[in-house]
Amino acid sequence: MKIRFEKAKMLEKLVRAMGAVSQKNTHPFTEGVLLETAGDRLKISTYDMEKSVRASIEAEILIEGACVINAQRLLSIVRILPENEITLAVDEELLVTIQSGRSSFSLHALPAKDFPQMPVIVGKESFTLEQCVLKKMLAKTFHSIAQIDQRPVLCGAFFKLEKDEIKVVTCDSYTISVCDYKTPVLSMIENLERTSFIVPGKTVTELMKMLSDEEGQFLTIMVTAKNIIFNMENLVFSSRLVEGEYIDYDRLIPKDQPIEAVLDAKAFTDALERAALISEEKIAGTTKNYVKLSLSGDIMQISSKSVNGNIVEEIPAEHNGDDIVIGFNCRYLIDTMRAVDSEKVCLKLITPFTSATFEPIDDEKRDDSYLYMVLPLRMKE
Repeated sequence: MKIRFEKAKMLEKLVRAMGAVSQKNTHPFTEGVLLETAGDRLKISTYDMEKSVRASIEAEILIEGACVINAQRLLSIVRILPENEITLAVDEELLVTIQSGRSSFSLHALPAKDFPQMPVIVGKESFTLEQCVLKKMLAKTFHSIAQIDQRPVLCGAFFKLEKDEIKVVTCDSYTISVCDYKTPVLSMIENLERTSFIVPGKTVTELMKMLSDEEGQFLTIMVTAKNIIFNMENLVFSSRLVEGEYIDYDRLIPKDQPIEAVLDAKAFTDALERAALISEEKIAGTTKNYVKLSLSGDIMQISSKSVNGNIVEEIPAEHNGDDIVIGFNCRYLIDTMRAVDSEKVCLKLITPFTSATFEPIDDEKRDDSYLYMVLPLRMKE
């Protein structure tokens, strides 16, 4: 096998392909990237037994062939090579030579025939969505995906498709994030048999790295019984879905909240960031992170006390309803506010022991809407 390709094109696809490279050191092939010649293109594939990436780039095929190279090592080499034109050659002993300018690397490859058989995904259910739209929705909800939970469904993002609307919901038992986006490209879902599914959190992490921020860049999403496929230009990313029924999140979100406070989102976030410097302390091996919100009149007071010291700060609030004092985990509030992209946010409350909700306030009409819920903490004082 001998091929010649451009560094920039290879680097772009390799970086994305790393999303399906195993980090567990369980099998050398799942840590590798499969390189295969196909006509005038070089096919690039990675597969960690749960996720897979298939991509291709234009290449000058001097000798056809295939091999598996350690993905992280290949990425590191390509990244530091001095010239844009790279030549990669593999001999009969699977010794790889990578040359660029006056630089030359040698390393060993593995036989392509031993690369794990990637799943053949066949399905008819698909819809099209703008990449930047999906990326924004995931960015607004990602922080509420559970990292570890006895309920696997909470370790993923729940998607629900409706005519002219897509909804993403995440929940980690302490916070809930809901984002809706109005889009006409979903009008074809009437023909779909499946309109709800759960995408694993690790898949969401990698997908966000692959999606474009530019408007006008679309992807096609196909859903099968056990897998989801994201088809972008010259790149296909697939993953297993999380099996099971998602929680009845709507029942958990409080309604008819009589206490409201409209806050400047940046001022509130900055105050919480400063409070976090004091609020976090470790007690008996567990991390405590309390912050107290005191809403009275047209002032919201943010305060925290720990072995590290104490902090009290006030910000203006457009307040309706009774005064209230309520405690939260400071980190949950910060993660929630960082996901808010409006200048003002409306905090809605019922009692100090009932979940609070946060909703954006915008003067201009927007295509998306979102809501966050955060559970309070019982304060000692």
